[in-house]
Amino acid sequence: MNVGILVPVLSDRDAVGADAIEMASALERLGHRVRLFAHSTLGNVGNVAKPAALAEFCASPDDLAIYHFSIGWPDAVPLLRSLRCRRIVRYHNITPAHFFDGYSTEYVNACAFGRSEIAPFAKLGCDLYLGDSPFNVEDFLAAGVPPERTAVLPPFHRIDRLVHAHADLALLDRYQDGAATWLSVGRLAPNKGHLNLIDAFAAYRLAYEDPSARLLIVGRADPRLASYTAAIRGLVAQRGLESSVHFLSDIDEGALKAVYLVADALVSLSEHEGFCVPLIEAMALGTPIVGYTGGAVAWTTGDAGVIWDETDPHLYAATLARLRNDASLRHLLRERGFRRMQETFSTETLAQTLGEVIERLA
Repeated sequence: MNVGILVPVLSDRDAVGADAIEMASALERLGHRVRLFAHSTLGNVGNVAKPAALAEFCASPDDLAIYHFSIGWPDAVPLLRSLRCRRIVRYHNITPAHFFDGYSTEYVNACAFGRSEIAPFAKLGCDLYLGDSPFNVEDFLAAGVPPERTAVLPPFHRIDRLVHAHADLALLDRYQDGAATWLSVGRLAPNKGHLNLIDAFAAYRLAYEDPSARLLIVGRADPRLASYTAAIRGLVAQRGLESSVHFLSDIDEGALKAVYLVADALVSLSEHEGFCVPLIEAMALGTPIVGYTGGAVAWTTGDAGVIWDETDPHLYAATLARLRNDASLRHLLRERGFRRMQETFSTETLAQTLGEVIERLA
Protein backbone atom coordinates (compact mmCIF):
# COMPACT_ATOMS: atom_id res chain seq x y z
CA MET A 1 0.00 0.00 0.00
CA ASN A 2 1.17 3.54 -0.76
CA VAL A 3 0.93 5.93 2.19
CA GLY A 4 1.33 9.65 1.61
CA ILE A 5 2.00 11.79 4.68
CA LEU A 6 1.11 15.44 4.11
CA VAL A 7 2.24 18.34 6.32
CA PRO A 8 1.86 22.02 5.32
CA VAL A 9 5.27 22.93 6.79
CA LEU A 10 7.56 20.01 7.60
CA SER A 11 10.27 20.86 10.13
CA ASP A 12 12.86 18.71 11.88
CA ARG A 13 12.66 20.99 14.93
CA ASP A 14 9.10 20.61 16.19
CA ALA A 15 6.84 17.90 17.57
CA VAL A 16 4.57 17.77 14.50
CA GLY A 17 7.53 17.26 12.18
CA ALA A 18 9.00 14.58 14.44
CA ASP A 19 5.65 12.77 14.51
CA ALA A 20 5.30 12.85 10.72
CA ILE A 21 8.88 11.75 10.02
CA GLU A 22 8.94 8.98 12.63
CA MET A 23 5.46 7.84 11.60
CA ALA A 24 6.77 7.45 8.05
CA SER A 25 9.62 5.28 9.34
CA ALA A 26 7.21 3.13 11.36
CA LEU A 27 4.95 2.61 8.34
CA GLU A 28 7.94 1.60 6.22
CA ARG A 29 8.87 -0.98 8.87
CA LEU A 30 5.32 -2.30 8.55
CA GLY A 31 6.00 -2.92 4.86
CA HIS A 32 4.28 0.05 3.23
CA ARG A 33 5.65 2.37 0.58
CA VAL A 34 5.71 5.81 2.19
CA ARG A 35 6.38 9.31 0.90
CA LEU A 36 6.37 12.67 2.69
CA PHE A 37 4.66 15.67 1.10
CA ALA A 38 4.89 19.32 2.23
CA HIS A 39 4.24 22.80 0.92
CA SER A 40 7.51 23.96 2.52
CA THR A 41 10.27 22.50 4.69
CA LEU A 42 12.61 23.63 7.47
CA GLY A 43 15.85 21.92 8.38
CA ASN A 44 17.05 18.48 7.37
CA VAL A 45 13.90 16.51 6.54
CA GLY A 46 15.17 14.39 3.65
CA ASN A 47 13.38 13.88 0.35
CA VAL A 48 9.98 15.59 0.39
CA ALA A 49 7.55 15.90 -2.53
CA LYS A 50 5.17 18.74 -3.32
CA PRO A 51 1.46 18.33 -2.39
CA ALA A 52 0.42 18.40 -6.05
CA ALA A 53 2.03 14.95 -6.47
CA LEU A 54 0.00 13.35 -3.66
CA ALA A 55 -2.99 12.32 -5.80
CA GLU A 56 -0.77 10.45 -8.25
CA PHE A 57 1.09 8.64 -5.44
CA CYS A 58 -2.13 7.70 -3.64
CA ALA A 59 -4.14 6.87 -6.77
CA SER A 60 -5.66 3.56 -5.65
CA PRO A 61 -8.73 3.35 -3.37
CA ASP A 62 -6.61 1.07 -1.18
CA ASP A 63 -3.88 3.67 -0.73
CA LEU A 64 -3.84 6.01 2.25
CA ALA A 65 -3.23 9.74 2.73
CA ILE A 66 -2.53 11.07 6.24
CA TYR A 67 -2.86 14.82 6.72
CA HIS A 68 -1.16 16.32 9.80
CA PHE A 69 -3.46 19.13 10.91
CA SER A 70 -1.88 21.65 13.31
CA ILE A 71 -2.18 24.98 11.47
CA GLY A 72 -4.59 26.51 9.00
CA TRP A 73 -3.78 25.86 5.35
CA PRO A 74 -6.26 26.91 2.61
CA ASP A 75 -5.16 24.12 0.25
CA ALA A 76 -5.83 21.29 2.69
CA VAL A 77 -9.59 20.75 2.49
CA PRO A 78 -9.79 20.99 -1.35
CA LEU A 79 -6.81 18.66 -1.68
CA LEU A 80 -8.23 16.00 0.63
CA ARG A 81 -11.63 16.32 -1.03
CA SER A 82 -10.05 15.57 -4.43
CA LEU A 83 -8.35 12.34 -3.33
CA ARG A 84 -9.82 8.94 -4.18
CA CYS A 85 -7.82 6.97 -1.63
CA ARG A 86 -8.51 6.41 2.04
CA ARG A 87 -7.92 9.48 4.20
CA ILE A 88 -6.86 10.13 7.79
CA VAL A 89 -6.80 13.53 9.47
CA ARG A 90 -4.05 13.44 12.07
CA TYR A 91 -5.02 16.21 14.51
CA HIS A 92 -2.42 17.88 16.76
CA ASN A 93 -4.81 20.59 18.01
CA ILE A 94 -4.82 24.31 17.30
CA THR A 95 -4.58 26.81 20.15
CA PRO A 96 -7.76 28.92 20.49
CA ALA A 97 -7.21 32.45 19.24
CA HIS A 98 -8.19 34.19 22.48
CA PHE A 99 -4.90 33.22 24.12
CA PHE A 100 -3.13 35.62 21.76
CA ASP A 101 -5.45 38.60 22.27
CA GLY A 102 -3.36 41.65 23.03
CA TYR A 103 -0.13 39.95 21.98
CA SER A 104 -0.33 39.25 18.24
CA THR A 105 -3.02 39.96 15.66
CA GLU A 106 -1.19 37.63 13.28
CA TYR A 107 -1.51 34.72 15.71
CA VAL A 108 -5.14 35.57 16.50
CA ASN A 109 -6.04 35.44 12.81
CA ALA A 110 -3.98 32.31 12.10
CA CYS A 111 -5.44 30.37 15.03
CA ALA A 112 -8.98 31.49 14.25
CA PHE A 113 -8.58 30.37 10.65
CA GLY A 114 -7.04 27.05 11.68
CA ARG A 115 -9.88 26.25 14.06
CA SER A 116 -12.41 27.30 11.41
CA GLU A 117 -11.14 24.38 9.30
CA ILE A 118 -12.23 21.77 11.87
CA ALA A 119 -15.84 21.76 10.65
CA PRO A 120 -14.97 21.46 6.91
CA PHE A 121 -12.58 18.59 7.69
CA ALA A 122 -15.33 16.88 9.68
CA LYS A 123 -17.73 17.21 6.74
CA LEU A 124 -15.26 15.49 4.40
CA GLY A 125 -16.21 12.16 5.96
CA CYS A 126 -12.62 10.93 6.13
CA ASP A 127 -12.00 7.32 7.09
CA LEU A 128 -10.48 8.25 10.43
CA TYR A 129 -9.80 11.29 12.64
CA LEU A 130 -6.72 10.45 14.63
CA GLY A 131 -5.94 12.60 17.66
CA ASP A 132 -2.73 12.82 19.70
CA SER A 133 -4.94 12.56 22.78
CA PRO A 134 -8.61 12.15 23.77
CA PHE A 135 -8.67 15.92 24.31
CA ASN A 136 -7.86 16.46 20.62
CA VAL A 137 -10.52 14.01 19.47
CA GLU A 138 -13.15 16.07 21.31
CA ASP A 139 -12.91 18.85 18.70
CA PHE A 140 -13.98 16.50 15.93
CA LEU A 141 -16.66 14.79 18.01
CA ALA A 142 -18.10 18.25 18.68
CA ALA A 143 -18.03 18.90 14.91
CA GLY A 144 -20.19 15.84 14.29
CA VAL A 145 -17.68 13.08 13.48
CA PRO A 146 -19.08 9.71 14.65
CA PRO A 147 -17.09 8.24 17.57
CA GLU A 148 -16.36 5.09 15.56
CA ARG A 149 -14.42 7.23 13.07
CA THR A 150 -12.08 8.57 15.73
CA ALA A 151 -9.05 7.06 17.47
CA VAL A 152 -6.14 8.13 19.67
CA LEU A 153 -2.48 7.65 18.78
CA PRO A 154 0.08 9.58 20.86
CA PRO A 155 2.71 11.32 18.73
CA PHE A 156 5.84 9.58 17.56
CA HIS A 157 8.93 11.25 19.00
CA ARG A 158 12.72 11.11 19.30
CA ILE A 159 13.01 10.64 23.02
CA ASP A 160 15.19 7.54 22.66
CA ARG A 161 17.76 9.85 21.10
CA LEU A 162 17.45 12.25 24.05
CA VAL A 163 17.84 9.43 26.58
CA HIS A 164 21.05 8.22 24.93
CA ALA A 165 22.53 11.70 24.40
CA HIS A 166 25.55 12.77 26.44
CA ALA A 167 24.38 15.31 29.02
CA ASP A 168 26.05 18.71 28.71
CA LEU A 169 28.78 18.62 31.38
CA ALA A 170 29.05 22.40 31.65
CA LEU A 171 25.35 22.69 32.49
CA LEU A 172 25.59 19.82 34.96
CA ASP A 173 28.49 21.59 36.66
CA ARG A 174 26.59 24.86 36.68
CA TYR A 175 23.32 23.58 38.14
CA GLN A 176 24.07 20.36 40.02
CA ASP A 177 24.75 22.14 43.31
CA GLY A 178 21.75 21.07 45.38
CA ALA A 179 19.73 24.27 44.94
CA ALA A 180 16.00 23.96 44.35
CA THR A 181 15.53 23.89 40.57
CA TRP A 182 12.21 24.32 38.75
CA LEU A 183 12.13 23.51 35.03
CA SER A 184 9.81 24.71 32.27
CA VAL A 185 10.15 23.39 28.71
CA GLY A 186 8.16 24.76 25.80
CA ARG A 187 8.05 27.67 23.39
CA LEU A 188 7.31 31.10 24.80
CA ALA A 189 3.62 31.47 23.92
CA PRO A 190 0.69 32.89 25.92
CA ASN A 191 -1.12 29.55 26.34
CA LYS A 192 1.95 28.05 28.05
CA GLY A 193 1.29 29.76 31.38
CA HIS A 194 4.69 31.33 32.03
CA LEU A 195 3.21 34.26 33.97
CA ASN A 196 1.45 31.91 36.40
CA LEU A 197 4.66 29.89 36.64
CA ILE A 198 6.70 32.94 37.66
CA ASP A 199 4.12 33.86 40.30
CA ALA A 200 4.28 30.31 41.69
CA PHE A 201 8.07 30.36 41.75
CA ALA A 202 8.07 33.75 43.50
CA ALA A 203 5.61 32.39 46.07
CA TYR A 204 7.90 29.43 46.74
CA ARG A 205 10.99 31.58 47.29
CA LEU A 206 9.10 33.85 49.65
CA ALA A 207 7.14 31.23 51.63
CA TYR A 208 10.06 28.84 52.07
CA GLU A 209 12.76 31.50 52.39
CA ASP A 210 14.88 29.91 49.69
CA PRO A 211 16.85 32.65 47.87
CA SER A 212 19.05 30.07 46.11
CA ALA A 213 16.09 28.52 44.27
CA ARG A 214 16.06 28.98 40.52
CA LEU A 215 13.71 28.56 37.58
CA LEU A 216 15.04 27.34 34.22
CA ILE A 217 12.84 28.38 31.30
CA VAL A 218 13.76 26.40 28.19
CA GLY A 219 12.05 27.57 25.03
CA ARG A 220 12.41 29.62 21.90
CA ALA A 221 11.12 33.20 21.86
CA ASP A 222 9.03 34.03 18.79
CA PRO A 223 9.69 37.53 17.36
CA ARG A 224 5.99 37.71 16.48
CA LEU A 225 5.21 37.35 20.20
CA ALA A 226 7.76 39.88 21.38
CA SER A 227 5.21 41.58 23.63
CA TYR A 228 4.56 38.28 25.44
CA THR A 229 8.29 37.69 25.93
CA ALA A 230 8.54 41.24 27.26
CA ALA A 231 5.66 40.53 29.66
CA ILE A 232 7.50 37.48 31.02
CA ARG A 233 10.73 39.39 31.55
CA GLY A 234 8.82 42.32 32.99
CA LEU A 235 7.16 40.10 35.60
CA VAL A 236 10.52 38.53 36.45
CA ALA A 237 11.91 42.00 37.10
CA GLN A 238 8.82 43.07 39.05
CA ARG A 239 9.20 40.06 41.36
CA GLY A 240 12.92 40.74 41.78
CA LEU A 241 13.90 37.41 40.20
CA GLU A 242 16.37 38.52 37.51
CA SER A 243 19.24 36.48 38.98
CA SER A 244 17.03 33.44 39.72
CA VAL A 245 15.18 32.92 36.41
CA HIS A 246 17.45 31.59 33.66
CA PHE A 247 16.29 31.64 30.02
CA LEU A 248 17.77 28.92 27.78
CA SER A 249 16.92 29.02 24.08
CA ASP A 250 17.80 26.79 21.11
CA ILE A 251 19.69 24.26 23.21
CA ASP A 252 20.84 20.91 21.86
CA GLU A 253 19.90 17.45 23.13
CA GLY A 254 22.83 17.26 25.53
CA ALA A 255 21.85 20.51 27.21
CA LEU A 256 18.18 19.52 27.30
CA LYS A 257 19.05 16.24 28.97
CA ALA A 258 21.20 18.04 31.52
CA VAL A 259 18.44 20.41 32.65
CA TYR A 260 15.99 17.53 33.08
CA LEU A 261 18.56 15.68 35.19
CA VAL A 262 19.22 18.61 37.55
CA ALA A 263 15.59 19.69 37.98
CA ASP A 264 13.50 18.88 41.04
CA ALA A 265 10.49 18.83 38.73
CA LEU A 266 9.18 19.76 35.32
CA VAL A 267 6.51 22.34 36.13
CA SER A 268 3.84 22.81 33.45
CA LEU A 269 1.21 25.48 34.05
CA SER A 270 0.16 25.51 30.40
CA GLU A 271 -3.52 26.31 29.90
CA HIS A 272 -3.91 24.56 26.56
CA GLU A 273 -2.00 21.49 25.35
CA GLY A 274 -2.97 18.99 22.70
CA PHE A 275 -0.44 16.50 24.10
CA CYS A 276 2.77 18.13 25.55
CA VAL A 277 5.87 16.16 24.56
CA PRO A 278 8.04 17.60 27.40
CA LEU A 279 5.92 15.57 29.84
CA ILE A 280 7.06 12.29 28.33
CA GLU A 281 10.62 13.57 28.02
CA ALA A 282 10.52 14.11 31.78
CA MET A 283 9.12 10.61 32.33
CA ALA A 284 11.88 9.05 30.24
CA LEU A 285 14.60 10.90 32.16
CA GLY A 286 13.17 10.40 35.64
CA THR A 287 12.15 14.01 36.29
CA PRO A 288 9.02 14.33 38.48
CA ILE A 289 6.10 16.28 36.98
CA VAL A 290 3.96 18.95 38.62
CA GLY A 291 1.34 20.66 36.53
CA TYR A 292 -1.99 22.28 35.81
CA THR A 293 -4.61 20.23 34.01
CA GLY A 294 -4.60 22.33 30.84
CA GLY A 295 -6.04 20.48 27.85
CA ALA A 296 -4.39 17.08 27.54
CA VAL A 297 -1.85 17.53 30.37
CA ALA A 298 -3.70 15.34 32.88
CA TRP A 299 -4.22 12.55 30.32
CA THR A 300 -0.63 12.59 29.09
CA THR A 301 0.74 12.58 32.64
CA GLY A 302 -1.58 9.90 33.99
CA ASP A 303 -0.45 8.84 37.46
CA ALA A 304 3.15 9.94 36.79
CA GLY A 305 2.84 13.42 38.27
CA VAL A 306 0.99 15.75 40.62
CA ILE A 307 -1.64 17.57 38.55
CA TRP A 308 -3.97 20.24 39.92
CA ASP A 309 -7.11 21.79 38.42
CA GLU A 310 -6.41 25.30 39.74
CA THR A 311 -3.63 27.85 39.28
CA ASP A 312 -3.14 29.12 42.85
CA PRO A 313 0.60 29.92 43.02
CA HIS A 314 0.83 28.90 46.68
CA LEU A 315 -0.50 25.44 45.81
CA TYR A 316 2.37 24.86 43.39
CA ALA A 317 4.88 26.34 45.82
CA ALA A 318 3.73 23.89 48.50
CA THR A 319 3.78 20.99 46.05
CA LEU A 320 7.37 21.69 44.99
CA ALA A 321 8.42 22.08 48.63
CA ARG A 322 6.84 18.72 49.49
CA LEU A 323 8.42 17.05 46.49
CA ARG A 324 11.83 18.44 47.34
CA ASN A 325 11.67 17.12 50.91
CA ASP A 326 9.95 13.78 50.29
CA ALA A 327 12.31 11.23 48.73
CA SER A 328 9.63 8.51 48.71
CA LEU A 329 7.28 10.73 46.67
CA ARG A 330 10.04 11.54 44.20
CA HIS A 331 10.85 7.85 43.83
CA LEU A 332 7.18 6.93 43.35
CA LEU A 333 6.67 9.54 40.60
CA ARG A 334 9.85 8.46 38.82
CA GLU A 335 8.79 4.81 38.87
CA ARG A 336 5.35 5.67 37.56
CA GLY A 337 6.86 7.90 34.87
CA PHE A 338 9.22 5.19 33.62
CA ARG A 339 6.35 2.70 33.54
CA ARG A 340 3.92 5.02 31.72
CA MET A 341 6.57 5.94 29.19
CA GLN A 342 7.30 2.30 28.43
CA GLU A 343 3.72 1.03 28.40
CA THR A 344 2.01 3.94 26.62
CA PHE A 345 4.50 6.13 24.78
CA SER A 346 7.47 3.95 23.77
CA THR A 347 8.30 3.76 20.07
CA GLU A 348 7.39 0.06 20.05
CA THR A 349 3.99 0.72 21.61
CA LEU A 350 3.23 3.55 19.20
CA ALA A 351 4.21 1.43 16.20
CA GLN A 352 1.95 -1.38 17.41
CA THR A 353 -0.97 1.04 17.83
CA LEU A 354 -0.34 2.49 14.38
CA GLY A 355 -0.41 -1.01 12.90
CA GLU A 356 -3.75 -1.63 14.60
CA VAL A 357 -5.09 1.63 13.14
CA ILE A 358 -4.07 0.55 9.63
CA GLU A 359 -5.69 -2.86 10.12
CA ARG A 360 -8.84 -1.16 11.34
CA LEU A 361 -9.09 0.79 8.09
CA ALA A 362 -8.65 -2.38 6.05
